[in-house]
Amino acid sequence: MTATALRTLSMTGLLVSALIAAGPVSAHEYERHHGYGHGYGPRHFYAYRPVVVMPPAPVYYAPQAPVYYAPPAPAYYAPPAPAYYAQPVYYSRPVHLGAVGGAMAGAVIGSQLGYGNNRVAATAIGGAVGAILGDSLTRGR
Repeated sequence: MTATALRTLSMTGLLVSALIAAGPVSAHEYERHHGYGHGYGPRHFYAYRPVVVMPPAPVYYAPQAPVYYAPPAPAYYAPPAPAYYAQPVYYSRPVHLGAVGGAMAGAVIGSQLGYGNNRVAATAIGGAVGAILGDSLTRGR
């Protein structure tokens, strides 16, 4: 770890410790200036109003009206219209096994051909070229 990084981490730790330590002090100052706590400042006394609960008003129910039942009216329906449906179309899902296999083979070849810092780039380029060639070979293009 370099000296600059160690100095930055130390200063950050000190700053965070100072902020954590100052938290209770700020809370105490708020209480003192707003009339809470240690007897400083004005005292507030609240007198609450009495709550009056009245009984509910009486409810009077009227007698139920008579219910008369009648048979439902007849319903006449027209015959349903003929329905014509299109034949279902089935699609096959594309299989990309050629692209996957080509990418793996291209990555292996690129890793073998690359050296030093260029090995990662050669592996990535070999994988991309292998995927394109493998996909075109499986599709017959």
